[in-house]
Amino acid sequence: MEDKKETFIEILDTLHCVTTIDEAVSAVLGKLVSCPFCPEFYTTSSALMDHIKSDHSDRLVSKPVKVDTDEVNEDAENIYICPHCHFAVDNNRPSQTSSIIEHIGSHTSVMHLTERISFQISRDKKLIQTYVEGNVEIELFCCSVCTDAFGDKESLLSHLYYKHSDADSKNIPYDTINLIMECAKDLPARKEAKVKRKLKYAF
Repeated sequence: MEDKKETFIEILDTLHCVTTIDEAVSAVLGKLVSCPFCPEFYTTSSALMDHIKSDHSDRLVSKPVKVDTDEVNEDAENIYICPHCHFAVDNNRPSQTSSIIEHIGSHTSVMHLTERISFQISRDKKLIQTYVEGNVEIELFCCSVCTDAFGDKESLLSHLYYKHSDADSKNIPYDTINLIMECAKDLPARKEAKVKRKLKYAF
């Protein structure tokens, strides 16, 4: 509890133009990232991801999923594979790069600016033949909060941070709100004292 209180006080000391306790609570929540699976919260993405890896590793497991559709023909020399669902298009399709990028965009309506659109390009004849025969089964890391799926654990972790860690949109435990309010009750006095200290040696 004391650790959380110190975190809230540190955040409150960085805030500007906050005049009410409600504004303070909203501002503090805006600086936190919340675990999608439990009431824990953190101030950095790396701390959240470390927490998910250690405490919720059961949510980061892959499962075999059959690829239902693809656009791979027998004469394919290489294929472009979606990292989310492993849907693939082959090199004979006009604008294959645009096609796979458009497909990847269909997995999420809004991609965060720091998320890269990336895809795998493979010349593996055995893999291409598996697509041609229509019996592709691959391991996917599926989000347990929504329906998105990913080709690797790091992509799933990144998704959990960008899409499911916004503390502002969560049902924050009442204890946490009360603790923030308690830390914020003397915020105007602290801010005023800080201003006075700064003005002490005015030129």
